[in-house]
Amino acid sequence: MSKHCEFCGRFFVPDHRVGNRQRACSRPDCKAARKQASQKKWVSGEPGYFHGRYPYVKEWRQKRRDIKSEVIQDERPPAKPLLKLVFLVPMTSGSMIQDEITLKRFDSTTFAATGLPRRVIQDTIARPP
Repeated sequence: MSKHCEFCGRFFVPDHRVGNRQRACSRPDCKAARKQASQKKWVSGEPGYFHGRYPYVKEWRQKRRDIKSEVIQDERPPAKPLLKLVFLVPMTSGSMIQDEITLKRFDSTTFAATGLPRRVIQDTIARPP
């Protein structure tokens, strides 16, 4: 079963969860137009909802501003801290090379290391001392 979109006039297959109640297709322009029409209809049914609210909102904002000014925070802490690992790589001559690698966590099992491209590292290793 297909229906006409009220906003673009194209045919579309309604989502089975909505069925015959769906009036607009899934294109972003049609979704935005449907949302705007819905809000306009709601506001017309509630004509006094937003009238006289500004003094209340202004007072609430001022209180929130005063509360926020009491807490001084220079930097926003990262959502997930970086994990720093230091690897010691033994050389054949007996000396040690210390290299620092910073890993960034993407999810619970995925990390990414920042640093030089593999080609540069391999060229550096392959060069004789």
